[in-house]
Amino acid sequence: MTPKQREAFRAALVALRDETVAAGPQKIEPNRKDAAQVGVADEDEQALGEMMQTLASKRNEQQARLLAQIARALRKLADSPDDYGLCEDCEEEIPDKRLKLMSHVALCAECQAKRDPHRGRSRKSITDYE
Repeated sequence: MTPKQREAFRAALVALRDETVAAGPQKIEPNRKDAAQVGVADEDEQALGEMMQTLASKRNEQQARLLAQIARALRKLADSPDDYGLCEDCEEEIPDKRLKLMSHVALCAECQAKRDPHRGRSRKSITDYE
């Protein structure tokens, strides 16, 4: 990888980091809006509120994970630029197409699939939990 390519990836990583930080965390709304209210008047409203809290929490976790991956990739570019773009498991070069789409990845597609074999697979039926 040429220094010009590394600089382009660094710029993409910085832009992604800035965009993610600017978006900020998802606000987690409390179920009770009024301090004097003991419960929620409507059970559907309570269920919806809990679901929205869970979704916001998951988005915040994903955002934190992405920021950590970006920081790791930026450190690798700064500390050992020759290792950037190499898979951390098999040490083969990560294809440029994958790096251009996700410049923060540390694994090639094959190694990622080995680590998370169920990712991207859909269930065949509603009772398929394997």
